[in-house]
Amino acid sequence: MNKVIVLYSSPVNKDISISTYLTKKFVEQYKLHNKDDQIIEFDLNDLDLNQQYQNSNNMSEFFKNELNDKYINLLKEANKLIIGAPMINFNIPVTLKNFIDHIAIANKTFSYKYSKKGDAIGLLNNLDVQIIATQGAPLDWYPFASHYKFLEGFWNFVGANVKESIIIHSVKIAENIKKTKEEFYEENKALIELKAKEL
Repeated sequence: MNKVIVLYSSPVNKDISISTYLTKKFVEQYKLHNKDDQIIEFDLNDLDLNQQYQNSNNMSEFFKNELNDKYINLLKEANKLIIGAPMINFNIPVTLKNFIDHIAIANKTFSYKYSKKGDAIGLLNNLDVQIIATQGAPLDWYPFASHYKFLEGFWNFVGANVKESIIIHSVKIAENIKKTKEEFYEENKALIELKAKEL
């Protein structure tokens, strides 16, 4: 039996969020093939960890927060991580960035100790990671912005086995703006079902 953590990060109301809906549909498909797995879902908007953000007034204590270890330990105990991530202002949502800030801690999720080339050694090599990314613009429309590549890079940095991301793009262009979240799912159903089966 695998332990699977799911992170929903969209700040958009969950009733209309394309990102949240597609991630939930992915999880539904995953469950069909992995009935005995333990699924732990977190809406990062409601997470206790997201009541505190890094700033100059708390920097010295930020990484000592006992909640950091709670989620780091959950990640270390899990086998798989599923992340729903829309692009918000050309980047990942602040909820997800803050979660990463809380768990990206030297000697807990990565280490330079015993590194022979000076690069980091990731300590979350127990995780397979599947990213489900959405964005309003066409793929690579903004050369300076690639939120899913940042996520892939970060989880690779901490040692995870990052699967090829599912990227649903162009959701806000003229011909797509009136489409429902259900329509986006139907258009990408085959890919989502395949990736859910493979994870």
